[in-house]
Amino acid sequence: MGQPIVDLQSLDLSRNVIADEELRHCLPHRDFFQLLDGICHFDRERGIAVGYKDWDSNPWWASGHVPGRPLMPGVLMIEGAAQIATFLVKQLSGWTKDQMIGLAGLDDVRVRGQIVPPARVYFVSGDVKISGRRLAKMQAQVFCNGQMTMEMAVMGVML
Repeated sequence: MGQPIVDLQSLDLSRNVIADEELRHCLPHRDFFQLLDGICHFDRERGIAVGYKDWDSNPWWASGHVPGRPLMPGVLMIEGAAQIATFLVKQLSGWTKDQMIGLAGLDDVRVRGQIVPPARVYFVSGDVKISGRRLAKMQAQVFCNGQMTMEMAVMGVML
């Protein structure tokens, strides 16, 4: 790990490439836990997806994490990474898009930086491996301001 799944600078990330209705059909998360505002890159052949979240200068978590110096919580970085990984596995695996996929585990989690609002955060996933009929493992990374801030392997289980 440590190498980007994809070079974000080589991609056009200026527009959504998946309709919002399709994204919301794949992901049940709403309100505070809707951590993908859109999918700005999807390469079915290479098995890579890039989504993003725009945080304004005062996101809901900023007043309590960390007062006076707001930092995006690591658990929210993990959740956003799990959401892009869920989107990707549903696109590539043939699993039904309305079936819930739960977080089954994380491996090799590394925090490599901080995210301070306002910020656009990119969540990247690739390298989907399906095990049996219900388990998937995907690589996921989080980027802000051109820097990788977190990376991990995400495991999801179809519930």
